[in-house]
Amino acid sequence: MAKAKTGDRYVCDECGMVVSVEEPCTCDACGIVCCDLPMVKAPGAAGKAKKKAAPAKAKKAKAARR
Repeated sequence: MAKAKTGDRYVCDECGMVVSVEEPCTCDACGIVCCDLPMVKAPGAAGKAKKKAAPAKAKKAKAARR
């Protein structure tokens, strides 16, 4: 497995758990494991997912204030 970088997301094919990397690993190759299986890298970055979700939350907050 390649090095995990900040913002990478990994998904467990067995249970669906998602892991996002906040601190990069310093070893040569990382093996993130869940359900005794290696997790696979998910498309997209975690930071992009947060940015897309943020405007929706802001709209709900404005609507609640009115």
